Amino acid sequence: MARQKIDVLLVRKDAPVQTMRLGPWLLYIFILLMTLTLAALGGGGYLLYQQNQALSEIVRDNKRLRLSAQNLETIVRGLQDRAFLANMTGDGPPLPPPPPPRHMPVPPPPAPVAKPTQAPPEQTADNDAKAKENGEASTPQEAQAVEPWPTSADWVDVRKVKLTKSGRDLLVYFDIANKRDYKHPAQGYATVLLRSERKGAPWVEAWPPTRLTPLGRPEDPKKGAHFAVQRFKRFRARFVLVDKDVEAVEFLIFNEQGELALLMREEAGSKKSNN
Repeated sequence: MARQKIDVLLVRKDAPVQTMRLGPWLLYIFILLMTLTLAALGGGGYLLYQQNQALSEIVRDNKRLRLSAQNLETIVRGLQDRAFLANMTGDGPPLPPPPPPRHMPVPPPPAPVAKPTQAPPEQTADNDAKAKENGEASTPQEAQAVEPWPTSADWVDVRKVKLTKSGRDLLVYFDIANKRDYKHPAQGYATVLLRSERKGAPWVEAWPPTRLTPLGRPEDPKKGAHFAVQRFKRFRARFVLVDKDVEAVEFLIFNEQGELALLMREEAGSKKSNN
């Protein structure tokens, strides 16, 4: 196709008519400028999107670390309370003797009262271990804390568990299946606990992030992942490993009233999945 030129007429009242020709190169320059402008806008938008994703990831990590620190403080307080209760006798801590009255002779101290014989620490530790194996508690305080955890439920089940490490993250895939008819969906809340060790100390982390009790259970079960399953639904939990040694992953299923209906434990070294 032959190039065409455009004739432009410039008219002035006090001068004769003059003709100026504009070549097609002006159109090419305009198209080039528009292309560069669009490319710059696209590149800037992509950079802003990447920065937004990075900031969102940092915010999520900060929230997870803050909740983990709160859970660790709760566990430490629980361990301190247990140590204090373990040092107490059955009747409570001994009271200090009253001070002697002034300007009066101090009476002689009473004869020492024979203390009941106690079993040696080795025997006490063996009894505690046997009691824990049998699902019993060795002290009244532990008796209130220990309760049977259900390992199965007639309306819901956890299946196809898969643990995958991706960089510094641990991805936990699992299905929540409805064991009843699909016309009656299984509804409730799910929480995943990562039990590990960090610098030699026990570490418990929850997904979704929530505060835990000293026993390592959610304070509010209804803050877990809500589900309403007719047949089954796939879930994915993500944990940051960093310097943690993973021991096991626990799956806690609560009903709509917040009552524990199922507790399933998956060892970290186990490659089998619950089908």
